[in-house]
Amino acid sequence: MRSYTLLPLVDLIFLAFGGALCCMTQMEVVRALPVEVTEVGAGASVIKHGAFAIVSLTRDGLHLDGKPVTRQSLIQEAAGKQFVLRVDEELPTKETIQIIGDLVFAGAELSLEVRNRRQ
Repeated sequence: MRSYTLLPLVDLIFLAFGGALCCMTQMEVVRALPVEVTEVGAGASVIKHGAFAIVSLTRDGLHLDGKPVTRQSLIQEAAGKQFVLRVDEELPTKETIQIIGDLVFAGAELSLEVRNRRQ
């Protein structure tokens, strides 16, 4: 009679093993797209800035070609123009994404330049 008391324990072990096996076969592998980020040294320039208007987003605020500007006036000027958005690395991502969204929604072409103040 003692052998019958071990059967439920064996059944539970096989049930747990089968459940784990089913869960493992149902997992999906998520692959991310590779993104290449180019590091530019100090003093190097990738973009010819003559064709682009420079929008700078710093702790001091938003600037267009070195002059302070509001988000609304930037959006009004953005249609069909090309911009380089220079952002300080330590700024919150939310602010950067809002400006990118505003410029793209207004119809501007946009390039992003992240500035590292530690160099």
